[in-house]
Amino acid sequence: MRHLDTEQLTLLAFDEPSQQTTAAAHLTSCDTCRDEVAELRRLAGVVAHTRPLRALPPPPPRLWSAIAAQAGLAEAATGTAAAPSGRTSDAAASPDAGSGPRGPVRPTDNRPPAAAGPARQRRGLAKLALAAGVIAAVAAGAVAGVWWDRPPQPTVLAAAALTAYGDTPASATGSADVVAGNRLRLHVAGLPAVDGYYEVWLIDPDTMKMFSVGTLGPGADGEFSLPANADLAAYRLVDVSAEHFDNNTAHSGDSLLRGLLT
Repeated sequence: MRHLDTEQLTLLAFDEPSQQTTAAAHLTSCDTCRDEVAELRRLAGVVAHTRPLRALPPPPPRLWSAIAAQAGLAEAATGTAAAPSGRTSDAAASPDAGSGPRGPVRPTDNRPPAAAGPARQRRGLAKLALAAGVIAAVAAGAVAGVWWDRPPQPTVLAAAALTAYGDTPASATGSADVVAGNRLRLHVAGLPAVDGYYEVWLIDPDTMKMFSVGTLGPGADGEFSLPANADLAAYRLVDVSAEHFDNNTAHSGDSLLRGLLT
């Protein structure tokens, strides 16, 4: 029995009105083609559900090569596929092709070669389309899951751009955000190395009163809890200082970064 080609299967799966009725009638007597149309229809449903999602970046070429190999289309990558006309190329068909020495001819049995025939290629193309759609759907679902499952970000109540202070190299920078929940989030970059540690302060620039928020670790980011009664309208200057292990809890006077909360 002659099976439907890939184009006919695709048109039937997507219910194209231009499809010939004879192809549709073929499905009533061919389980193989009917199963492949059902697979492609499931693929159409998956694609329809992914349309509302944002565009995804194209997958790397090696991914499609792996799909083709799993779908039985690896012959195309090895150069043994049929020529565009459906016949093998003259160089491959001619026994005299090539200029190198020919080895002895070994006896063979009468079994047909293992090259992919039209039916196998048709089934492979259907598998390839189905696999590509499933992978796209899974990737889109993963992106959507990350997007939808992302916890809501707290509201930023005040922010400050931190710049180098005093003798600190100008390349040192930072930012500070006060977020809902009385939290101070800090990001710094380019701080000079110190023989002690970094400490974060809030200072009232009018009176120069201050209190310590906490110590900043070796990383570029830190998050600190603020006192519930902290008056950020007054203590609006964020300060990062270099401190020493001297059992002195007061500010060292060596400020590295400063910035006003607005």
